[in-house]
Amino acid sequence: MNIVNKTLTAALTASIVIMLGLSGLAHAIIPAKSPLGITVTVTHGEEKDVIENVESATFTVELVPAAPYLSSPGDQVKLADKENVYNYTITALANGPDTYTLNSAVTAFDNLESAPELSFKQDDVSIESVTLGVTAASEPSPVQSSTIKALSDGLADTSVNSIQGGDSVVIGGAVYGVESVLDDGTLATINLAGPLQSGMLTGDSIVEQQNFSLVVAGAAIIDPESPATATILVTVASEADAELLTNDETITSVYTPIGPSVKVYVRNATNIDNLTIPADEDTPVAYSSLSGEDFYNVPGQVSSVAGDTMEYAIVQLAGNTKTLTEVTITAGIPLFTSLVPDSYKLNNQPTDCQVSDSPVSIACSLNSPGLDSTPGTILIHSSAELTFQVKIDASTVTPDGPVVSTKTPWTPGNSACWDDETYPHQPDESNAAFVSSAWIVGECRGTEFSANATQEQCDEWASQGTVYLGTGPQGLGVVIACK
Repeated sequence: MNIVNKTLTAALTASIVIMLGLSGLAHAIIPAKSPLGITVTVTHGEEKDVIENVESATFTVELVPAAPYLSSPGDQVKLADKENVYNYTITALANGPDTYTLNSAVTAFDNLESAPELSFKQDDVSIESVTLGVTAASEPSPVQSSTIKALSDGLADTSVNSIQGGDSVVIGGAVYGVESVLDDGTLATINLAGPLQSGMLTGDSIVEQQNFSLVVAGAAIIDPESPATATILVTVASEADAELLTNDETITSVYTPIGPSVKVYVRNATNIDNLTIPADEDTPVAYSSLSGEDFYNVPGQVSSVAGDTMEYAIVQLAGNTKTLTEVTITAGIPLFTSLVPDSYKLNNQPTDCQVSDSPVSIACSLNSPGLDSTPGTILIHSSAELTFQVKIDASTVTPDGPVVSTKTPWTPGNSACWDDETYPHQPDESNAAFVSSAWIVGECRGTEFSANATQEQCDEWASQGTVYLGTGPQGLGVVIACK
């Protein structure tokens, strides 16, 4: 009696069982394209040692496409005139070879004149797609083995299901280099560049992994002092089924290198409208402080008179290259002014500063807003604002110096500063006994006053609207310049 043994190949039965419960990078598959069939052995009666070779009928499993696994590189920063490179890895998750189309798009950009240019490269060669091979083990392989038996793809050559020497494959979650492949049309042998880190079972997947780069270039910044960004979406889609795709989104920050810098501004806190605005200055305001006040930095733009309170704003900018630490600023007080006590604020909040004499100056530790717990630290792209006030002295001239006044000074015969309402008579500069003149508040000027009175006395008399004129016993030989 003839005995016929019909046995499914071990690869088919094992793969079906294992495939049902595993997924991901370390999964079991039935590889596409590999011819699968049965083994038939026939013996005849008494001639049991005679074996007929029967050509078995085979079938292949179709490709089941899948979206590939795509790595997610972190967001990066690039110089405006340099290229930026994102390095990706793509790993097959299908059951056979497939080609994957690469697409990229700038979905949003800020503070850039236009969207940056995007391109894909592999080994410095521009690409638009990658092809990844996939197969499976046809028999178990022990740990430390570097040789794997895989199902053939039906072609006798040096590749199997697009996997060949020089490729990288993922087996059990580990990446291995492929040294060589030999496929005789029935069975394929894959020689790895290193030993297996764990044993393999029949049906365990052998999936190709490749690297490629996204190159970002050509981004022009509108405002170099502000952050600029471009949001980029990379899409990898299966050519076998375009709806099977994987996305990755990155944000590229673009900058022009700007180092730390200090800006100084001033305003007249007593008379905020006391400005001399240049005719060609469309927007005279140079800086709006955290308190909402407007400051200026054009020479001659801000005017003042004696007694006015002036406010300074000093802004320390960190720039866009690094975070500043241990930041301390020292500011000298202008001549003929006095520091207004406790007027200094850091980021619009009262702060402690060290005050020094001869000459008067203040030294303050600076930090970005919200970093009071880490004084001296100014974050990249951030700044610190220090404001303080000084008061102009009542007298800002030396005896021989010019009159500091915006109004007409007194001269013989000129009653520009005379209070006619209180004193209807006119001063008589020829009357040495004239003692009750009505010159309103002004600044003392003259070369002979020191011989008769002190500057302090002269200032006091001027503030009272009274001054002695003439050269007699009560005369001071001074002139009052009106405020």
